[in-house]
Order: sequence, then structure tokens, then C-alpha cells
Amino acid sequence: MKSASELVSATPDSRGKLISIFVGAVLLPSAALSLLTFNSVPKNAESLKRSMQNQTELNLKWVEKDLEMAAQAKALDAARIVGTDRLLVGHPEVVETVLEEAGLGGMFSTLRLEASSPVAGLSAVLETRQRDMDILRDALTATDVPASADEGEDSLPLTAPGGERIGVLRFQYTCQYAHHTLIREFFEKAFENPSHSWVIRVSEGDGKPVYENAPTPDGRFEVKRLMTVASFRGLKLEMRYKDRSIEEDVKRNALGQMALIGFIDVILGAGLFMVYSNVQRELHLSRLKSDFVANVSHELKTPLALIRLFAETLELGRVQSQEKATQYYRVINKESQRLTQLINNILDFSRIEAGRKEYRFAPTDVGRIVNEVVDAYRFQIEQQGFALELDVPEGLPEIQVDKEAVGQALINLVNNAIKYSQDDKQIRIAVREENGKILLDVIDHGIGIPKNEQKRIFEKFYRAENSLVHDTKGSGLGLALVRHIMDAHGGSVEVESAPGKGSTFTLALPMAPRA
Repeated sequence: MKSASELVSATPDSRGKLISIFVGAVLLPSAALSLLTFNSVPKNAESLKRSMQNQTELNLKWVEKDLEMAAQAKALDAARIVGTDRLLVGHPEVVETVLEEAGLGGMFSTLRLEASSPVAGLSAVLETRQRDMDILRDALTATDVPASADEGEDSLPLTAPGGERIGVLRFQYTCQYAHHTLIREFFEKAFENPSHSWVIRVSEGDGKPVYENAPTPDGRFEVKRLMTVASFRGLKLEMRYKDRSIEEDVKRNALGQMALIGFIDVILGAGLFMVYSNVQRELHLSRLKSDFVANVSHELKTPLALIRLFAETLELGRVQSQEKATQYYRVINKESQRLTQLINNILDFSRIEAGRKEYRFAPTDVGRIVNEVVDAYRFQIEQQGFALELDVPEGLPEIQVDKEAVGQALINLVNNAIKYSQDDKQIRIAVREENGKILLDVIDHGIGIPKNEQKRIFEKFYRAENSLVHDTKGSGLGLALVRHIMDAHGGSVEVESAPGKGSTFTLALPMAPRA
């Protein structure tokens, strides 16, 4: 897009300059804001990455906590089976025997119950087995665990219903059971994996996997955590997202932000460009209309001046011969026809612009229309030194057309051929039937039209960039009216031309009835 200074310099009209300044005033701050936003995207991405990594580490921490609580619950169930008395005595052989009888053999290296410092009523609590079971089941807490003599043991504090601590359950799982049974049962039955989006791996210190819920060939994990719970000490927890990594997610988010910013910039730029283009177009049309008024004024002034001059001469009796008087009458008639044609074009254009132009279609011989127009304008054409060649075959089929509209289109083409011809003053009008259409050609040997302007000459008020064109006055409506007439008939107007080689305008009228 052009810069604001270029836009301003490209607009000679003061209103256009104001619009250009407005566009620049909106576009430049928007571009600066977009640049700042683009620069902040990497920082936002880095912040998002850290946030997601912290959240993932927290998730992994809770996974370890859930695994620890699952181990404690399993130990609590085993303690309930063994019983308070045996756990207080603490004979490993007795405890193991009871566990084997219950089908839980080989689970624990140690499982024992330690009483706290003497507490009033402790013996009564321990004598009531059911109450003891309730305590073991419900008094689970994770704070202020007394230190263990064996650092390899886990500790589970037990409190009485009143909140008073009465003891600690000490346990240690066998490595085989903790690594290969307890971990698998937890992840397959108790682990909550939202939408199965997490991939978890538990591995030993040497990297050998103990458990994983999905393969990870490249070993890529978002976060890693070394477990500190006694039963799982030395094991490593690793986690990643199943579909894409944090890095990919952050990158995708950043690209989305940049795409959104770019899209907004494009929409803003396109909107400003459309505003600027529309304003420029309106300013251009305004200038064309001003030129049109000036040209039409000149077009009206010239024939009116001639009509007035020759009419006054005739009125005052200053004509010396009848031949001279006849010549003056012909000039008055010719200029009157010229005025009529110009006024008809303006009126038709006004009706078209207002959407009130109506056509009256009736079966008509196009050859007859051509002959009538030529008969009416032959003298004027020949008076200006043009040789007119007419090729209208007989027996052409009648088609549905508006006789006056087609005649007006032909007159406009003939007038252009007269105005824009220089030394080679020849005009040929031919009618033919071809491919289900009636074709009407108007051929001249005038100045011609460049290829890049052959479509634009049918726009209202447009005049080709040529010195002869600008020296020749005109309204700039003739060809626009011709195209509208052809469109209304379901036909078309085509032009073949080259500078210095003349032009051929062809009106194509369909023979089939108009829909």
C-alpha cells in the first residue's frame, strides 16, 4: 500500500487530500500498534510456555500424591486385616502369616503400629476392636508424621475422634509389589486422566520403564519428577501431552495470534483502501461531471449561436439570393438536429440514471431502421465531406427491438465516426445475419482507439487520452448510451480498433425473442 505522503501527493483535489490525510492518520497508528503487538507475541509465548510447564509440574506432583494416598489406603486395609493387637506387638512373622492367609503375602517388608507417648484412655481405645478399625480407616492425615527409625518406611498417623494422636502406622512395600503391582493397579484403575490427554511413564533409576500408558519412542517428556515417597523412592515420574507438546502448543498459539493480527491489519488496510478508492472515484466522477457540463454547454452554445445568426440574417432580409437562403435553412436544420440529438442523449442518460428508462419492443426490420437513419443524416454527412457506403441486404428477418433506441445507438456511432475522423473521410454501414444474430457494423478510418482504452470508452463521461479527442467537444455519454441500449436488448456492442487505423463498432442484436 502507498504511504500517506504518496496518497496525498496523488490527489490534486483538496477534498482528496483531506481524505488521504485521514487514511494516513488511521493507517500509520494501526501499523505501529500492529508492530508492537507482533513484538509482544514472543514474550507472551514464553510466558505461556512457563505457565503451562508450571501447571504440568503441579499435575505431576498431584499424581505422585495420589499414588502415595493409594499406597496408604492399601496399607490401611492390610492393617485392618492383621488387627491392632498383632500390629502393636510387631512380630514380622506373625504379621506376614496373617497376610498370607488373607492372600496378601509378599506385599510388605514391614507393617506395624506404634503407640504415641502415654495418652489417657489409650488402652480402652485399643481394646475396642471395632472402634480401632474405625480409627484405622478414617484418621488419615498427611502432616506432622513422627520420624521413623527406618527411613525406608512410610508413616501414616492415626488420631482419635477428638483429634488426639494415638499412634502411627508404619509400612514398607516390597520392591516387587510396589513397582510391578501397586503402580500398575493405580494407573489402570484409580488414575484420573482427563480426556486421556496425558502420557505417564514410571521408570527406575537406570531408565528401565516400570509402567507407561502409551509408548514414547523418542523419550520426549514435558516434565520429570523423582519420587520421594519411601515405597517408591528412586522411581522417576515423567509426563507429556499425548497430541502435541507444550512447545508445539505455544507455537501454534503464537502463530494464531500473529495470523489474527495480520488478518485484522489486512481487513483494516482493505477497508481504508476501499474508502480511499471510493472517494477518489467520486472525486473523479465529480470532475468528469464538471467537464461534462462544460462540454455540453459548448455543444449547446455553438449550434444555438449558428441558428441565431442565420435566423437573424434571414429575418433582416440580408440574403442576396434564394440559393444562399436555402443554404442558411439547411444549416439551421442541421444544427437543430444536432441539438436534438444532444438533448436526447442527456434525457436518456438522466432516465437511465434514475432507473426510469423504458423500451418499447416490437417486431422490426433492422435494415429499415438503418435506411431511415441514413436518409435523415445523409446530407449532413456528405456536407462535411464524408463518403458514405451502405450495405443493407433485403429480406432480413424482423426481430424484437425498440426502433427509436436502436436508431439512436446508430446515430451516436455515426456522429463519433464524423467527429474523430481527419483526412480519410469514409464511413461504411453494413448489416448482416450471423450465428442467430443481426450484426450492424459502423466502420470509419479515423484516429482509432488504443487497446487499453477500448473497454473504458463505454463508461459514462470517459473520454480517451488523445489530443484530438480533447480538442473535439463532446458529452462523453454517447457510447455509454449505446452499451445500455444493447444490454436492454440482450445484445452487445464490440469494437475493433488501432491508433491511426480507424475503428469498427459492431452492434449485435439477438434474433430470438427477448426474455
